[in-house]
Amino acid sequence: MEIPFFFDYACPWAYLGNCRVEPYLRDLGVEIDFRPVSLKVLYEPPPDGAGRPKLGGRKRDNYAGDLRHWADFVGADFAAEQPKSRPDSDLLLRAAFVAKDAGRFREFHYPAYRARWAEARDVARPEVVRRLLEGAGLDGAEALSRAESPELAERLQCESQAAVARGVFGVPTLFVGDEMFWGNDRFELVRHYVAKASD
Repeated sequence: MEIPFFFDYACPWAYLGNCRVEPYLRDLGVEIDFRPVSLKVLYEPPPDGAGRPKLGGRKRDNYAGDLRHWADFVGADFAAEQPKSRPDSDLLLRAAFVAKDAGRFREFHYPAYRARWAEARDVARPEVVRRLLEGAGLDGAEALSRAESPELAERLQCESQAAVARGVFGVPTLFVGDEMFWGNDRFELVRHYVAKASD
């Protein structure tokens, strides 16, 4: 069985899910189809147009602890110092399509996630993305040029809109058939529905 895994390098929860999704489902014969999407497209605006609510102090502290606990649980590395503002991930996502088309996706994808969260590199910078493409065995200049093209920008937009049409509003999101599961903490439910589908 192949199931989609929608992700954006900008999301730490998708990073945590990415660190474990393949080994967690491998014994069930599941193949993961990684689907790059832009969170900026997925987000649903609040109905009153007031913007996203701020976290209160207690919830913010719990959020940080939650990330730390999950990272410890799945063996994921987080850099101690993260950028004050999250680098835009669009170029990195478009580069993932380039690597995927070239049959070098995992060679790019896993180092790209580590670059963002374990090394806290500025993945919005073209030179950082180029080095990741080169590390995946691609011609860096050629692959980066393709990632920067209007064609790939349109592809990311279309893939993100298609995810929205399917009901996706955040990452990581997985589907088993028509059943949707959002969040790194829903993997047990994914296993359950994979097993049901295999009966």
